[in-house]
Amino acid sequence: MSEENRFAEQIKGIYYSLLPHQHDLSPRPEINTLLSRLVDLCTATHSKTFTCNVFQIKGIEQITAALRPLCGTAEGELESYWARVILTSCTGPVTASRKEELLHAFPYYQNYLDLSRLECSTLEAFLPPCGPECRPIPRKVAFIGSGPLPLTSFCILNRYPDANVYNVDRDSDALQISQTLSSQLGYGERMIFSCGDVSVEDALDGVVRSNGSGSSVGGYGRKNGAGKHLSWKDFDVVFLAALVGMDSAEKINILRPLVRRLRKGCLVVCRSAWGLRGVLYPTLELTDDLDKIGLEVLVVVHPWTKVVNSVVMLRVKE
Repeated sequence: MSEENRFAEQIKGIYYSLLPHQHDLSPRPEINTLLSRLVDLCTATHSKTFTCNVFQIKGIEQITAALRPLCGTAEGELESYWARVILTSCTGPVTASRKEELLHAFPYYQNYLDLSRLECSTLEAFLPPCGPECRPIPRKVAFIGSGPLPLTSFCILNRYPDANVYNVDRDSDALQISQTLSSQLGYGERMIFSCGDVSVEDALDGVVRSNGSGSSVGGYGRKNGAGKHLSWKDFDVVFLAALVGMDSAEKINILRPLVRRLRKGCLVVCRSAWGLRGVLYPTLELTDDLDKIGLEVLVVVHPWTKVVNSVVMLRVKE
């Protein structure tokens, strides 16, 4: 048996071991071990030839397409579990050092820090310059698919003290946990939470709205001007989480109506995956479909580290 076939058999074995637990992928030793093994397999360094050969093995594309949603569900369960653990540990005012201690308890916190640092460093290369001694700063950021543990939003707020982040997710329970956690950790005044499904075009305009109306969960704090109406054109940057759209076609279909609502020059950061990391997360294919919906590709960053996601930096065409 070739190395590629052995690799494919391991992927299949993990999938069939996870499948009986598909209705409960909450963190526990058996699930954690399987997923850790999968991540280690897919982030190991392999040649392009090896990767191509793996994906050409009969049935592997179907297996990986079925495996990704299981990984996504397990990731959501893991984040929800740790958000609750951190909340339970928040007793009284949380100091800066205590906040870092609590967040570092999450097993993949360093990965989020590294990915966010990579994204923000790349982002700054394309933001309007503000002077030789000044770091370019996005003022209004939307994060679509923020989930129950909005670590990226925290990282953005830590890096950019004048920024506000608008967190969007279709899971109201996840948003409620996220909002409570953000308030407990001192981020509440610079965060907004809105429940909505951006894959439904008719719902898009209702996702971004004034404070406290409709499906919004929370709103601007004092520093942000409570009650101020927002539209998609107000955002400098929009992030699309890795699991928003489970394949490239779905991502394009989500981006198409969104781009029509964003201002020209707005930066769109899409998390993607390359090589065998595509087993874990869907890949945004860089085809002319992006150009057709009004986006230009600025840069793509493929980490070779433990950071799993690639960064695709796009801009709404002038």
